[in-house]
Amino acid sequence: MKKIVLLTVLFLSAFITGAQETSLIAYLNCDSYPAHILNQPRGAFVMSLSCDEPYLFSLSSPQDGWWKVNDLWNAANDEDTTSLAGSDTGEYWIHYTALGIGTSNYGGQELYLRAAPNPDADIVFTFNQELILMPLDFESDWVKVQVDGYDIVGWIENEWLCSNPLTNCC
Repeated sequence: MKKIVLLTVLFLSAFITGAQETSLIAYLNCDSYPAHILNQPRGAFVMSLSCDEPYLFSLSSPQDGWWKVNDLWNAANDEDTTSLAGSDTGEYWIHYTALGIGTSNYGGQELYLRAAPNPDADIVFTFNQELILMPLDFESDWVKVQVDGYDIVGWIENEWLCSNPLTNCC
């Protein structure tokens, strides 16, 4: 129960609307190779994360495909936190290609990626299956994403996203 409450609070806090929004929650989305944390975008290596663990990240400050890591923990065990240490800059960064956010259209709802963070913007992609999306940017109630495995980029309303790799967000 404690784990569900913690994940719910973290998920909801990631999507506070308005100018106060400062973070996004995403999970580690990689194949069999480790994901690397650097001390700045395109900087020096700090640490690797094994793809065998269901890591969650609190992210902010997207810059050219890189996200600042504010916090990191294991989604399977909320008491299993991972210390961020070893950066000479005091910062930790991860590339968007190692991150994922699932869609929550579990009932086959038709969703859209749009050209801009606006419900009236042109539709660039339509889908009704659950997808893994890699976050590129965020603005208010919208997240700019790339569809995992494809060169499709657009904006989606965050109400259709699930940052928990172990369960759905219903």
